[in-house]
Amino acid sequence: MAAPAPVTVDPPVDRPTPVVLVHGLRVSGATLHRVAAAVADPAGAGREVATPDLPGHGARRDETFTMSGAVATVLAEIDRFGRPAVVAGMSMGGYVAMAAAGRHPEAVAALVPMCATAQPSPLLAAPFETFGALTSFLPRQAAVISQIATRLVVGRQVSADMEIGGLALGSIADVVAAIKRFDALDAIHRYPGRTVFVNGGQDQFRVHEQRFVEASRNASLTVVPGASHLFPLIQPDLAGHLIGAVAAECDTAGPDRSGETTGSHPSVSAELDT
Repeated sequence: MAAPAPVTVDPPVDRPTPVVLVHGLRVSGATLHRVAAAVADPAGAGREVATPDLPGHGARRDETFTMSGAVATVLAEIDRFGRPAVVAGMSMGGYVAMAAAGRHPEAVAALVPMCATAQPSPLLAAPFETFGALTSFLPRQAAVISQIATRLVVGRQVSADMEIGGLALGSIADVVAAIKRFDALDAIHRYPGRTVFVNGGQDQFRVHEQRFVEASRNASLTVVPGASHLFPLIQPDLAGHLIGAVAAECDTAGPDRSGETTGSHPSVSAELDT
């Protein structure tokens, strides 16, 4: 009797490292759709990208924002992927991303905080608290003012992206109350994995960027010349490329991509040539 033909088994194929994008204040996860499209592997390798709504925003606008609830949202997306993910956040989302990495480093393959290197404090929170109070007392007027100001600053396309899912002005007070008590420098110090800070050159949230780089155990800093605080929405292809490059590093880092085992990188600063 002839021996059975050997069975050919294809070697397991590593899936690309997934990415969780965390949106900023007032907007929803859908706002980041252009960034998400740019993050996805252009070669069609199937990089998964999640853009969840945080509590108090988008489809969850009726919920109360808390940092714990926001972190739980990020962790739920990572659990759905079934493996560590790159977590990239913009502005408020950058602080949520740092909180998630500090509390659950094993779940975060790499961290990309964008436009989020001002250490929270009551002083820095004061202007946002004032705007939050205005939206509470005059919600309709505040919504109109916010919409007009946004369109004047960033144009109709970006403004339209920001308005996808609605603007959650009613959440501002809750977000500011949570963020101003958050020790971002401590969170970033507790995360041992690869961290890439990205700031616009004209972003007011750059104020403590060197402190953040120094507090991190494995960080680099990229500055986009002339760019503002909203540059990830104004230049979504660039933002997506920067995040995708970090994810690509994780793809080649080996089977264990968690934050606890990511390879060492020196703390460096770089300015993009755009």
